[in-house]
Amino acid sequence: MSSHPVAAHEVGEAYLDLHHQLHRICDQAMGAAGLTLARAKVLNRLDDMGPMNQATLAGLLGHAPRSVTETVDALERDGLVARTSDENDRRARIVALTDAGRDASEAARVVRAKVMDEIFGSLSATERASFAALLTRVRTQLSVGERQ
Repeated sequence: MSSHPVAAHEVGEAYLDLHHQLHRICDQAMGAAGLTLARAKVLNRLDDMGPMNQATLAGLLGHAPRSVTETVDALERDGLVARTSDENDRRARIVALTDAGRDASEAARVVRAKVMDEIFGSLSATERASFAALLTRVRTQLSVGERQ
């Protein structure tokens, strides 16, 4: 380790590098399980929150509605989700998991947990707790900043 003080931007760059590497590793593991990380996120959100319209789903995922539509189209073709008309808005469609989609969501959670255990399992319990606390602190500060 270097003895010079670490600048905030250096921490940010290290975090971004780690994020991209984790994303790549998770996506590869999901691919081996027959999913992509993007598709797994959609399935997991629907599994956690239940059926919803595509615009709401896009907002929760932080994606453009168009990109979510493409993902939902693929999931529907594979029988993992089903779309129905929204009774409250005839232009909107409600997306819901099928039984196969629930199974795929659970499989994705298992794969992601295994990858995270492999990656972060090298840290001690104390290190993991400290790291999680630091991430929570930064995330909380960002959330407060977004409201201002």
